[in-house]
Amino acid sequence: MKSLRLICCALVLCSLCAFAQEPFLSKDGWTALRNEASGAAPYENLRYLTDLHRVPATPDYDQAAQFVLQRAREYGLSDAHSEEFPIDGSKTYGLMRSYLAWTVTEGRLWEVQPQHLLIGDWKTDPIRLADYSQSADVEAQLVDVGNGTGESDYSAKDVRGKLVLADGVLARVQELAVGKYGAAGIVSDMPNQTTAWAGQDQTLVRWGHLNARGPATFAFMVSRQAAESLRGRLRNGASIVLNAHVKATVGAGHWTVVTGTIPGSDAAAGEVVYSCHLDHERPGANDNGSGCVTILESARVLARLIVSGALPRPQRSLRFIWGPEVEGTMAFLATHPEIRKSLHANIHMDMVGGDPFKNKSVFHVTGTPWSLPSFVTDVGAEFLNLIRTGASEFAAAGGPSDPGIIETRVGEQGTRNELIADITPYSAGSDHDDYDSSTIAVPSLYLRDWPDIYIHTDHDNLNQIDATKLRRVALLGAASGYVYASVEAKQLSNLLPFFLAQSQIRLANSLAQAEKLANDSQLDPNVAWYEARNLLAQVSRREIASLHSLVQYTAGSVNADADDAKALLAQVAGYNVSIDSGAKARGAKGNAPVAPWTSQAESRRIPLRIGEFGPLTYQNENVLHARLGKQRYAAIRLLNNEGTPLLTVRDQSELYAYEIINFVDGKRSVGEIRDAVSAEYGALPLDLVSDYLNACAEAKVIQWK
Repeated sequence: MKSLRLICCALVLCSLCAFAQEPFLSKDGWTALRNEASGAAPYENLRYLTDLHRVPATPDYDQAAQFVLQRAREYGLSDAHSEEFPIDGSKTYGLMRSYLAWTVTEGRLWEVQPQHLLIGDWKTDPIRLADYSQSADVEAQLVDVGNGTGESDYSAKDVRGKLVLADGVLARVQELAVGKYGAAGIVSDMPNQTTAWAGQDQTLVRWGHLNARGPATFAFMVSRQAAESLRGRLRNGASIVLNAHVKATVGAGHWTVVTGTIPGSDAAAGEVVYSCHLDHERPGANDNGSGCVTILESARVLARLIVSGALPRPQRSLRFIWGPEVEGTMAFLATHPEIRKSLHANIHMDMVGGDPFKNKSVFHVTGTPWSLPSFVTDVGAEFLNLIRTGASEFAAAGGPSDPGIIETRVGEQGTRNELIADITPYSAGSDHDDYDSSTIAVPSLYLRDWPDIYIHTDHDNLNQIDATKLRRVALLGAASGYVYASVEAKQLSNLLPFFLAQSQIRLANSLAQAEKLANDSQLDPNVAWYEARNLLAQVSRREIASLHSLVQYTAGSVNADADDAKALLAQVAGYNVSIDSGAKARGAKGNAPVAPWTSQAESRRIPLRIGEFGPLTYQNENVLHARLGKQRYAAIRLLNNEGTPLLTVRDQSELYAYEIINFVDGKRSVGEIRDAVSAEYGALPLDLVSDYLNACAEAKVIQWK
């Protein structure tokens, strides 16, 4: 086994050396991209965006969209235009039900007794007024209800007609305090996006969202420091009277999406799409002003170099989209099915400019889920490695290197730091969830910072942004997108060995996981044997499919990757011998592992996806909750933390749910879907998968064959 691993390492090193100087691009092409990329241009564009409170379907958001559209035209994108998609709370785009627009003109909160003090004013600091607050004029006592999300928080407290101070989930406080107990409004210091640094800075004001479909009310956001001061005074017997004045309405409106293209040489070859989300609170610099200005910079770089002839025009077109997170993507793709069907790859940027020493962040190149194996991740990862290596050399030596990236230019704002980055498995949370979902199936290269201690706060401003990092990510995005748009079948013989090497690295890592699983003393030997063999089988399927995705992408020979696939299967066969001998030594029975299921009949049922396209969870909507109702939704065991997965340490129910529905293709049985998600995230009981799919069938998302 050790010798097999050494052979794998040698193959990997040989392959990587072959690509060190020309990773998918000529040296001249790479140099042209590197030299054209700027950090100053996106940084200055970001300066404008951070002055706008970019809540979807609001005037400030539309102003931001108009700015991006103007820049897209200046940068030479073809057919750059904006589109408006009507929303009224009921119109659907695919599986997603539209939300509502919000119009605000005033919002102020004063303490009037025992002192006269302005607590928050929407006009000067709009994050102070929670999204979807509605008109009110209230002068009332403040009552502390603690968390405010449980019935016991209101025991022996009269909140009717009063303002409640709460730090629980705002929509739930709205439901209970206002909807059930008659409170007039809310003052909130609700924490969100908890990280290891959460709570250290008590002065942060966090972004809040009311449920626009819930009881009409308002909420003002305050810092934890301000909230604790109010709580302390209330505990000491003070009677605090606040005056709240809000002029705001919720109703029908529109989402605005901006798009433009760099046409390819072959109109029938399809498109590669860049995406981000333009909406956010003010300032919203890293989340996600940084993604918006960085794909804009990638667009500028590519358009300039292609028009000048420094880069040959790629076969596929490059499309750029700016819209509200998830909602804009679904509205655009639903309205343009011809574009949706033409898309081959996606580059999604959501938070890409944070200074890691300020934001405590790591930049991640994030892979596709196992339900959509693709070569796109390895392309982005290779460019990341090239940029990261050059940045490290520059930071250490103080001068440019070859392949050299990316020094701060004289006169530009930015750092000279190393790029703190890695490559990670699929993670949910933005528009890439739509693209990667099975009914859209456009593999996404997801670029993101995480964690970020200032996300969704008034401190997410330009001071936390590194212009040098914007330049680096714009280069990574431009290079990756250009490869996706230009790669051809004639390159397969040179590219497949590189991708095979990446697959072998992952297989070797999976072997270590499988061996650990097979030897887990907490598991029955037969169960451990089955799960270890299943892990290797699923990984091999994923890697072979990743290799074949490149062949299909380039319309190359169907058998072009046959030898590579055989090499991977041979490797897995060797691993299985080791797993089998270890399992039998631990007392596993039989000549082959047996699935640890209680119902073979249940495992053989085959689900088929029906209805509209898209995943089942959106910004403001959960399809199963909306279609089945609160009581039935609460009975779905997977989503409500019943039957904890056998081998997972933390709850991953949303990831399981996303992938279970993605693996529904009308061919896989419940047992096969269970095996696929279990290999990806940890062993899951068959009955949890079946129970979830039954709920999906009741919601008419799937049907049983």
